[in-house]
Amino acid sequence: MAVHEGQDASDLELVRRIKRGDEQGFREMVDRYNARVYSLAYGVLRNSEDAEEATQDAFLTLYRKIDTFDESKKFFSWFYRVALNAAYSRARRRKPAVTISLDDYQPRFRDDGHAASPEFAAFVEGAEDEAIARDLADRAEEFIAELPETYRDAIWMVDVEEMKPADVAEVLEISLAALKSRLHRARLYVRQRLIEVAAVAPPARESRVAP
Repeated sequence: MAVHEGQDASDLELVRRIKRGDEQGFREMVDRYNARVYSLAYGVLRNSEDAEEATQDAFLTLYRKIDTFDESKKFFSWFYRVALNAAYSRARRRKPAVTISLDDYQPRFRDDGHAASPEFAAFVEGAEDEAIARDLADRAEEFIAELPETYRDAIWMVDVEEMKPADVAEVLEISLAALKSRLHRARLYVRQRLIEVAAVAPPARESRVAP
């Protein structure tokens, strides 16, 4: 769900209406951002009920704190931070997730620059099968969910939400270079986990022609 160009002006108009106590303006803001905020919360929580509650928390915070929004800033950047905080606040109430070390999943290369492990070839060949490719796509989201939050937020917003990297850097309040570094490491981790899955995936069944 990419953030579209030219939306800031209409966002600001709604913000001003909400600040004046316009209930219809608030409902329009909910209609505009509900799906995006839910998807963002789901990327953190990986549970539809929790994501729905975090979404409600985010809009409640929006309603209560809209007067603190600096109109010289981008609204969606401010609100996405509100939404992330709501999701992580709810996540902290749950059992802590097992963290992984990205260093354990960085690819190893030979001196000639080629991958040291033959699993990479299995990953590429396996992904050519449509059924396997669909499964890998589903598993990719699972592996993204395993990442530490700083990396998970970056790859989820850029690769799943299809937000522009510059916008994501602004939401996360980091430099574009820092975002690219996080994306690189996160993508390497997800790729290596997909390679592991593809390496043990059953071969595609060949179609048989009746004699």
